[in-house]
Amino acid sequence: MIFFRSAKMGNHLIIAIDGPSGAGKSTLGRMLARELGLLYIDTGSMYRAVALAVIESTSTNEQDDVAVASLADRIEIDLGGDPDSLHVSLNGHDVSDRIRDEDVTEVSSIVSTIPAVRRAMVKRQRELGQRGAVMNGRDIGTVVFPNADVKFFLDAAIEERAERRLAEEREHNPQATYDQTLADITERDRRDTTRADSPLVAAKDAIVIDSSGQSIAEVFQRMIKIVREKQR
Repeated sequence: MIFFRSAKMGNHLIIAIDGPSGAGKSTLGRMLARELGLLYIDTGSMYRAVALAVIESTSTNEQDDVAVASLADRIEIDLGGDPDSLHVSLNGHDVSDRIRDEDVTEVSSIVSTIPAVRRAMVKRQRELGQRGAVMNGRDIGTVVFPNADVKFFLDAAIEERAERRLAEEREHNPQATYDQTLADITERDRRDTTRADSPLVAAKDAIVIDSSGQSIAEVFQRMIKIVREKQR
């Protein structure tokens, strides 16, 4: 079961933001949601919550697809707050910081490839987004909301993505290294693009933006201009 609480209620516009790890989806998604007064939904947090539930379970192994899928159906994931302070709760406990830890990241990349888990999360994501939202993930524009009003696919050179992700990881793990982060992203890219269920790919009608060498502000201005033009 999943709930969402937000201080704001926006319009029914649905903006899908897909792309690989470290492409800037979360930062830019929050900025767009704040500017447009929309719900912000980081779908990756949902998979991370499932991963944490697996880690905390004494009877579930991340390699056991059936057990993980069953667990994903039973847990309660609560998303609250606004775009700048998204809070994630798992079975009533705030796990906003915990789900960013390295062990959760690793297990998340495994459980998110399980078809039954993805189906369960997609159902919940559709329920959340039907009121209008900015949603980021790996398959929002291709699977979750193929008829989204605006679809973006963000990308960047893998080295630049690794640098961005390293900066985030060091907030939780000061010992994180660039080489390990680059290796992790490379493996995540492989899993995301080769999984049988909902592989990472740009929707045919997505606006592809390569943010290599560009500032967040520059990319945001380009994205908000596109959204505003769509609203006319």
